[in-house]
Amino acid sequence: MVRKHKARLILCSGKGGTGKSTVAAAIATHFSENGQKTLLVSSDPTQSLSGIFNKRIGGEITKLSKDLHAIELDIEKITKRVEQEYRKIFLDALGSWLDEELTKDLPLEMISGVDELFALDKIRRFVGGDYNVVVWDTSPTAHTLRLLSLSKKMSAAMSHGLGLYMKLKHPLQTLRSWLGRKGEPKIVKAFKRLGKVTAEIEKMLASGKTELILVLNPERLSINEGKQLREAAERYNITIKRVVVNKIITPCKCRFCELKRREQEQNMARIHREYGDLKILTVPYLPYEIITMNRIREYAGKLFEE
Repeated sequence: MVRKHKARLILCSGKGGTGKSTVAAAIATHFSENGQKTLLVSSDPTQSLSGIFNKRIGGEITKLSKDLHAIELDIEKITKRVEQEYRKIFLDALGSWLDEELTKDLPLEMISGVDELFALDKIRRFVGGDYNVVVWDTSPTAHTLRLLSLSKKMSAAMSHGLGLYMKLKHPLQTLRSWLGRKGEPKIVKAFKRLGKVTAEIEKMLASGKTELILVLNPERLSINEGKQLREAAERYNITIKRVVVNKIITPCKCRFCELKRREQEQNMARIHREYGDLKILTVPYLPYEIITMNRIREYAGKLFEE
């Protein structure tokens, strides 16, 4: 039996290119080297964890050190499996006995979100496993916003869909299906399963053990997307305590750095105005890529030195 919400879940999210994968890798490394059994999960299609650790990770849990494991979720594989299963259930149960006009109103829009729902459920199962900490490197902002809103949309779609099914199906046929030898119809079982998954995901996201860390650059577009993420997280009762601001240019006498630093200072002032109630962590713009464990440890040291 899966244990619920045992681990601390940390989501790292932000605009593409802000360094959220690096932040996620550093946080996971920090916890693992402090004796916490840690799983680092990426759902970012770029699968950058393999590049950061300079080791092939892929879709199976890979051991990186004594207490650090990682996995890159294969969303396409999840999508293919789930869509095949649920699309067949829905179309077989509903499309076979409704005329073409009625099938236009069926809530099949939910099918496009089922795959992502089960990707979220996979995270939930990791959280309920044997790890102390699960660090999730999410997809860029737009996709993360979709995921955060997915459970609510799925709840509404399932309620509408099951209600429509029971309303349109002949009452006697429904009664025979529920009480006969075959038991509940597959579509009813599917709705119930999706409902259970949705409820558990909502509990996980609103749990006090779940935290979203916003990863920003001192740039307007990054700040704007961070604001969207924060508003969405607050709507779904996800805790936010920290903001990480990457790529801070240190003082330099060259004209380019001087102008860029001046622009960053203006944007940092805005970050402090808008996120002043949160802990703001800053990391300088480093002159090299953060790859291999030694570089990740160095980055983690800068991130946690405050």
